[in-house]
This record gives sequence, structure tokens and C-alpha cells, in this order.
Amino acid sequence: MSDQPSQLAKPPPSRRRNFWQLDIPMVLAVIMCSVFTVIEVRRAGEGVGRAWAYAVEWPMIGLFCVWIWYRYRKEGSITKGFSDRWKNRIAQLNTTAAASVAPPAPVLPFDPDLAAWQSYVDELQLREPPGRPPGEPVAKEMGEQ
Repeated sequence: MSDQPSQLAKPPPSRRRNFWQLDIPMVLAVIMCSVFTVIEVRRAGEGVGRAWAYAVEWPMIGLFCVWIWYRYRKEGSITKGFSDRWKNRIAQLNTTAAASVAPPAPVLPFDPDLAAWQSYVDELQLREPPGRPPGEPVAKEMGEQ
């Protein structure tokens, strides 16, 4: 085996490639969002009420473009940082869940009043099933069965 890096390892993207694939599109998107923001603010000043929503939306889209550009420049991917954080969070939750196992529920003593109420509810649902209109006869159906 040689000490050379494997052929599968990708070299970092060149500055020229970053310039054409990241920097130029980001600048164009920010310029476009700025122009649209100015247009919508002018429309809103003319009395078009819906334009206020767009006047707020376009700067947010511009900020989103800058954030995406920053993530690509910093980590090379949008989801790379998220997946690392989520993996760490899941590992932390798993260790916390394993450490804190819930105690078993206490066994309650037999309650005759509760049992009587449950049997009454079961009998009532047999006589008058839930969801049935109040005036509809039920006894006739029970007699047919």
C-alpha cells in the first residue's frame, strides 16, 4: 500500500468553481431580491395592500439565499451540518432515555363503584349506541338480533 491519498477522495472545489457556482448566483439573487423589494415597497406606497406582504417576503428570500450561500461555503452542503447535529441530538436522547426508565404504574385496588359505573356505561352503549340520533328507536333493532 502506498502513502498516497486514495483516488476516491475528492479535492476541495476550486476558487474559480466556487466563484461561478456560488458567488455569482448569490450576488444575482440578492440583486434580484433587492430590486423586487424596491418595486413592492413602491407599489405598497401607491395603495396596493397586498404589496406589503411581498415587500417583507423578498428581503426574507434574499436572506435565505445568503444563508444557503454561507452554508455551502462553510460546509459544502446544506444538510451536512444538520445531519451531524441531529445525529448528536439523537445519541444524546437515546442515552437520556436509557438512563431514565419509567417506573411501572402502581396497581390500584379493586373499586366496586368504578366497576358498577363501567358496567352501567357498557349497558347504556348497548341500549343507545353512541352517534345515534336521540329519536331513533333502538329496542326494535335489539329485538331483531
